[in-house]
Amino acid sequence: MKTLRHGLLSIAMLAMTCAVQAQIVIYSFGTSGSPTTNASSTASDVSASVFSGLNGTPATGSGSPVYSAGSGGSYFTATAWTGAAPGSNYFQFTITPDSGYSISTTTLTFGYRATPTGPTAYSIRSSADSYTANLASGSFTNDGNWSSVGSISITLSGLVSATTLRLYGSGASTAGGTLRVDDVGLSGTVTAIPESSTYAAILGTVTLLGVVIWRRRLQRAV
Repeated sequence: MKTLRHGLLSIAMLAMTCAVQAQIVIYSFGTSGSPTTNASSTASDVSASVFSGLNGTPATGSGSPVYSAGSGGSYFTATAWTGAAPGSNYFQFTITPDSGYSISTTTLTFGYRATPTGPTAYSIRSSADSYTANLASGSFTNDGNWSSVGSISITLSGLVSATTLRLYGSGASTAGGTLRVDDVGLSGTVTAIPESSTYAAILGTVTLLGVVIWRRRLQRAV
């Protein structure tokens, strides 16, 4: 009986994965001498696209962020943030789990610098619902200084294919108003998806254990 229970536990543990909070991807945009839009790091079993933007000549730039979490070096920047929320301009990146894995997101962090004529608000949306609803939204302090948005709650669960996250900006007073971002990080969990054969093994073991328990109870009742 004890051996059977241990077998059930072992199979069940194989079906489960360690859903430990971890950083899925981060973009720090490289050093001043070697800027890059490639991801600085990604979690195991995940790939990430380059970081990009839509309008306002999106590109890397160099300088030293002075907000507390800043890595310094390079950043990503663009103009063209006028209009009402959520805005028509955005920065974006795409994450893709390897086959047999799923991604669930929890938080997004980044540093930013909005010029006095730059955007005053942001919205986070994703391709999971064709960018229809906000996953999060908030305000920018457009004083020309580097700041951190802190930890923004971003809840997306069970992503098994390529998913794009967009950071929309709005409320700039002129088309030339600038937004810079740095140290863009997305956290969450990457989980292995058990194969159907594993579920079948668990079901079979549970059924067998149930039969054994029933027979033993029946014997005791006789």
